[in-house]
Amino acid sequence: MNEESVRKRFGRLVADAARRTGRYDIDSPRGGGKTALARDTGLSESAIGRMLRGETLPEPRHFAAIADAVKLDVRWLLIEAGILPHAYRPSGNSSTPVETDATGVGSRSITPSEAADALGITDPVAREMLYGTIERLRRLQDADGGPASDNGGTAAQM
Repeated sequence: MNEESVRKRFGRLVADAARRTGRYDIDSPRGGGKTALARDTGLSESAIGRMLRGETLPEPRHFAAIADAVKLDVRWLLIEAGILPHAYRPSGNSSTPVETDATGVGSRSITPSEAADALGITDPVAREMLYGTIERLRRLQDADGGPASDNGGTAAQM
C-alpha cells in the first residue's frame, strides 16, 4: 500500500468509527465533533481535519489516543490502515472493527514486554526500539515532574 492510500484509509477508518461512537459529529461544520475529537486525542483541530481527510497521518505517539477516543483496538486500526502488516493480526481475527470498552483501561501498569506482546511485536530489534522509546519517555517525564514520575497511573513499569 502506498503512503497516500495508507493516509486515506486511516482517515476513513477513524472517521467511520468516530461516527459510530455517536460522540463526534465530524460531518457538521458547527457540530463541534472535530473539536471534541481534538480535545480527546491531544491533537489540534487542524490536525484532526487533515487526518480525517486522509491528507496526513498523526505522529505514532497519538495512535493509541485516537483509537481509544473512537473505541477501536489500536492494533486493529494500524493493521487495517496498512501501517502494520497483516502478520501482526492475531490468528482468527477478522477485518471486522474491534471496538473496545474503556472500563479496563489503566487498571494496572504493564511492562514494556507486555506492551510489545499486546501489540504483536515479535521482532527483537523492534522490541528493543520500543523499550528504548519507553525508557526515554520515562526519563523525559521524570525530568519534567510529569505524571510518570511517581511510577503510578498507566505508565509502563519495567
